[in-house]
Amino acid sequence: MRNFLFLLIAAAGLGGCATQIMSEKECLAGDWYGAGLEDGAAGLLESALDERAAQCTKFGVVVDGQAYARGRDSALARLCSDEGGYGFGRDGGVYSGVCSPDAEPAFLGGYLSGRRIYALVLDRDAAQSAYDKAVGQVNYQTSAIDKARHVLDDTEATAEEIEDAKGALDYALRAQRRANRDADDGLYALGRADEALDQAIASSAQWRRSRAFANVRKTLGEAHAFARGEAAISHCTDEVGSFRPSCWLRAGAALHDRGSGVLCVVGPGEARLHHRQRQAPGSVHEYAFYAGEAGSGRTARQSFEGFEALFGGDGAGSYLGVSCPAGL
Repeated sequence: MRNFLFLLIAAAGLGGCATQIMSEKECLAGDWYGAGLEDGAAGLLESALDERAAQCTKFGVVVDGQAYARGRDSALARLCSDEGGYGFGRDGGVYSGVCSPDAEPAFLGGYLSGRRIYALVLDRDAAQSAYDKAVGQVNYQTSAIDKARHVLDDTEATAEEIEDAKGALDYALRAQRRANRDADDGLYALGRADEALDQAIASSAQWRRSRAFANVRKTLGEAHAFARGEAAISHCTDEVGSFRPSCWLRAGAALHDRGSGVLCVVGPGEARLHHRQRQAPGSVHEYAFYAGEAGSGRTARQSFEGFEALFGGDGAGSYLGVSCPAGL
């Protein structure tokens, strides 16, 4: 599941936004306010307009950027709230830092709660799928057993048909036993997944009062402050389930050590949070960097570089700059 979701995020990170390609009819209709509403509600970056514009240019249509911005701002006003964040996260939305710094804390509160439920729903769906597959295999082998026994009961069956049926029956019986074990295991796993989901829903308010929740919200807030304060960063997202941030460097953009000016990393690529630690008076994010291919969404399997993002202790998680100490 993690790999599949990572590929989706990677495509958005290095390949651009995930807006739908506009048809000629939509371009000619010129509902740019509606397009802004759609992209804002989907939590897309401002660069989503560039993709729409590139498509509509083919049909000789000029973008109305002001109407688009009004629509997007209207949608973000609804999205960037506790309630909007919960619905967005619960539906599997991937947050890319589109809310204003003032609205983001409320949004993240709801978003984390919704995304926590979404991750458990994915686990539950995967358990259901595995169980259904095992039951399907049980039924398939039952049918194979019945078919083989029908041949063995057939008085007109040839010696060769009987021999084949014996082999098929033996195989199907063994396969059915395995499938029954898988179905039993699958049913148990499904029950555990249902229980975990129910408990998460019931304990949602309690979880939001926990230190773990506060730490995650702080970490994500700092990551998005990093993206807003560093021109080299396109945006940051987070991994389903773990909420671990990933930040995307633009192609050709570079991060330099704020003290020495030494080059840390060059984009495109993905910086994945390895560790966050408090460091008076603020905090430090240690990122591992995975170089990428512009436009393809592919990143290196291993990280050979890294850097630290530094944040102040003013309570707002203000971004201070990058450090690239040796060994990261």
